[in-house]
Amino acid sequence: MKKLKFAKFVASGNDFVILNNIDKKINPKRYPIIAQKLCRRKFSVGADGLLIIEPSSNPYYAFKMVYYNSDGSKASMCGNGARCISYYAYELELCEDEVSFETDAGVVKCQIKRTNTVKLKLPEPKDTKLDFVINVNNKEITANFVNTGVPHTVIFVEDIEKVDVNLLGKEIRYHKLFMPEGTNVNFVKVLDKHNLIVRTYERGVENETLSCGTGVTASAVISAIKGFVVSPVSCLTQSNEKLIIKFKKNYPEDIISPVSDLFLEGKVYHVFDGEIEI
Repeated sequence: MKKLKFAKFVASGNDFVILNNIDKKINPKRYPIIAQKLCRRKFSVGADGLLIIEPSSNPYYAFKMVYYNSDGSKASMCGNGARCISYYAYELELCEDEVSFETDAGVVKCQIKRTNTVKLKLPEPKDTKLDFVINVNNKEITANFVNTGVPHTVIFVEDIEKVDVNLLGKEIRYHKLFMPEGTNVNFVKVLDKHNLIVRTYERGVENETLSCGTGVTASAVISAIKGFVVSPVSCLTQSNEKLIIKFKKNYPEDIISPVSDLFLEGKVYHVFDGEIEI
């Protein structure tokens, strides 16, 4: 058995185990198994996902972020995870308070503030599709789609507290329209021009999470395209914390690149450090 040092971070209720593998001592082939073991709630540390700091192949970037969901599946991007890993890398003196690093979804940038706040610049969203119909359990649901580093479906609802996020989210996540990758599913209530409530079913966690950074970003982007909100947008998550999304809406309407200068900002918390036998 080998002991692994780790850090536990939380961002708006989204929690992560972070490993520092900048020295390449951990074999990447073990990442899926490590994710399943460390992220298992009640039996281990418990988390929505595993983040790994790896050396970047490009000396211009401080490091590479690798992300695995709690079920051991790999994901290309995680907004709250990117904010947490940048803060941890800063604490480890692997980067400055403004940092660019690699992800499988492209290069992202973070600004780390002394108030435990991290502002993340995201790649431009892509693959936008509006107002299509999904047939779920013989009911037609109007949905929208955008990729904000990972795929997200956005559904607008009136009574967000009554939505069965786990049941409906799972049906849509595995719907044939989104195969083979599947989709994350966000249920959104518009409060006014600057405020949304968002609940998210996360692919890979296979459950509703307390927050999803790329999910609230997708919700804000789709809401802006449809004219429901304008930047900045405050998204209230299930953790009862708010995440702020800022962007520039592109004119004339450009469905390929509907927004640019896209930022996600919120608090992160370094909860504890530990080591565990794997």
